Amino acid sequence: MKLILGGVRLLIALSTFVLAGLAVMALLGFAVPQFDLLNHFQVLLFLGAVFALILSLLIFGRGRWKRWVVGAASVGFLASGVIFVPEVVGGFMPRDPLPTDNRPVLKLMTHNVFGLNFDMARVRAVIDAEQPDIIALQEYFGEQSSELHPLLKSKYPYFAQCRGGKRANIAIYSKLPFEEAEEDGACPNDAYGKQRTARIVATFKLSDGTTFSVLTTHLDWPIPVARQTMQFEALSEAVKAAKGPLLVVGDFNSTPWSYALRDFAMRSMLDRQTRNLVTFPLRFTAPHRFFPDGLMDTFPLLPLDHVLTRGPIAVHALHAAADTGSDHLPIVVTFSVTPANLQPDCCKP
Repeated sequence: MKLILGGVRLLIALSTFVLAGLAVMALLGFAVPQFDLLNHFQVLLFLGAVFALILSLLIFGRGRWKRWVVGAASVGFLASGVIFVPEVVGGFMPRDPLPTDNRPVLKLMTHNVFGLNFDMARVRAVIDAEQPDIIALQEYFGEQSSELHPLLKSKYPYFAQCRGGKRANIAIYSKLPFEEAEEDGACPNDAYGKQRTARIVATFKLSDGTTFSVLTTHLDWPIPVARQTMQFEALSEAVKAAKGPLLVVGDFNSTPWSYALRDFAMRSMLDRQTRNLVTFPLRFTAPHRFFPDGLMDTFPLLPLDHVLTRGPIAVHALHAAADTGSDHLPIVVTFSVTPANLQPDCCKP
């Protein structure tokens, strides 16, 4: 029994030191970009540090090892908590109340429909339940577009679509007319092309003359670091080029715990509206011999889909919508834009 207890203590001690080391490395991600990759798993680091601290207090007696193990667990808990806890708290901050001056209140849905999701009727059912005015789609490949487009076009007659390589298949559908910005190379139209990412910037004009824009995109995974850094830099330049109030939405393949995403928002002067809202993964690809459709259902742990705003845009509500069969949950945001005659000169297009 004593030998078993000793083995358990050794395992807990080693796990605690490893967790503490990883948490400290993640905290130093601002200086070493490779360390920032660990921040995408802060939910696991934080929960691991909590359990390590509890177990070290319970399992270790008054021996000399207790001080070291509890100390390491405390360091891991604090290092992870500095990054993780503010996002959790931010998720509970109150939203702006609905306007009382009759300005239009709009709803936007952003959703990665998933290249292996072929149930577009289910996607349409969730859209019908949410009734968004604007829809931004990612992983909108030909298989998805050929089925979903006919289901949307009557209700959403205004649309723009990009077709290209890996993550360049995106679209915007809208009940409201919009003008698509012309950016060289930003929105390819070659389903067999090699351009990996794309973006659409759509500018809307409301009945009272107020204008705002929506930018949607889909970025690559954060490995290799240099690739996503370049994509964030290009996106930041596009954000700066857009005039007036702006919503930036899409699948960023980056969590709000990462310095990369927070630095992008700061450089681009954007306010992050999604805080700790987990959307991925609802399912993973798996061997067909175990799962007939090749997909294994899981539960979301990572906040990869985001809504950011700039200028006089008030966000009144934001939530994850129902499962559409994708590996991502949709995000729905309800917002309004300050009328043009009430906007400060700095925020007008």
